[in-house]
Amino acid sequence: MGICIKKALQEAASFLRRRGIAAPRREAEVMLAFLLGQGAAYLYAHGEKELSGELRGKYAVLLQRRGENVPLAYLTGEKEFMGLPFRVQAGVLIPRPETEHLVETALQWCRETFPQVARGQQLHILDLGTGCGNIAVSLAYFLPAASVLGVDCSAKALAVARLNAQKMGVAPRVHFFCGAFGTFFAYKRQRFHVVVANPPYVPRPELPVLPPEVQKEPSLALDGGEDGLAAYRQIFSCIQKFLFPGGLLALEVGANQAGAVLSLGRAAGLTGKTEIVPDLAGHERVVTFRAGQGRRAGHF
Repeated sequence: MGICIKKALQEAASFLRRRGIAAPRREAEVMLAFLLGQGAAYLYAHGEKELSGELRGKYAVLLQRRGENVPLAYLTGEKEFMGLPFRVQAGVLIPRPETEHLVETALQWCRETFPQVARGQQLHILDLGTGCGNIAVSLAYFLPAASVLGVDCSAKALAVARLNAQKMGVAPRVHFFCGAFGTFFAYKRQRFHVVVANPPYVPRPELPVLPPEVQKEPSLALDGGEDGLAAYRQIFSCIQKFLFPGGLLALEVGANQAGAVLSLGRAAGLTGKTEIVPDLAGHERVVTFRAGQGRRAGHF
């Protein structure tokens, strides 16, 4: 006996609700629309359309995996970030909406600091811990004068990042380095106008109590050491060598970490202007530092 789209969605949402999924109806719609290759509006316009047996089988598999806490983005292979559709896959950290505040902070600073960039000149941006490239690619996409370098120790993540750079049409201006922060710092001798990072910042003792679906993501991209601040210490140890005088360092931080990150940065010699940027929920989400004193960043 066949089943129509409307009925399939009802049953799927009920199943996901029993499995404890927070937004069961929305996720049921996302997965079915993905299988159909259509937008969500199609589901409502064609609610009485029957699904083939093959498609029902594929839908059942997706629902079962989602019920086992496999992240939705891994099932559809895509996650929206800054209004752009980024490819993701298992083994690569999924972009979070709160990280958009980091990108928006960097975009605003670049637009205010360099309102007009002369032809042939570029803004040089470094993204530490680039993952699927969502930060690096977004900055290149919205800043046509930007040349961006993304660093990550995961070759798998960088393969996805390269695909995203190609997909968004910014591949000629986005490059990648495979290696740990320390390896990059020892290898490169380049300065940047902006350095951004969304480093691992979950304290190690908290990893086992993260939501089950978050635990499906790579621990390497989450584990911030015993106090969650290990990656920040590594960044601060070398970052002034990589920033133009007056350049911007913008860091995403976890809950209740902004004060500690500010202190670490100041102790490392970043004594210029600092700022804490809250997210939409009012949580301290981004910490920024200015390198050096007196000269305009990048001295164009």
